[in-house]
Amino acid sequence: MMSTRFRVLYLLLGTIGLVFLAYEIIANLPEFNPDRVLLIALPDLLVFFLAYRTYPEDSKAEA
Repeated sequence: MMSTRFRVLYLLLGTIGLVFLAYEIIANLPEFNPDRVLLIALPDLLVFFLAYRTYPEDSKAEA
């Protein structure tokens, strides 16, 4: 299991990445580049996965 001290950091980075992704799409709305959107979204998914991995096992079992 990963250390839980990075949970807030991972969630913060993922949220900032999603806000940047939304800005990128809205700013270039008539014709945005799907490759650039994917390039921004993949690290966001990785960071949210790392945040998921930091949750303790006992709280996962309760859900």
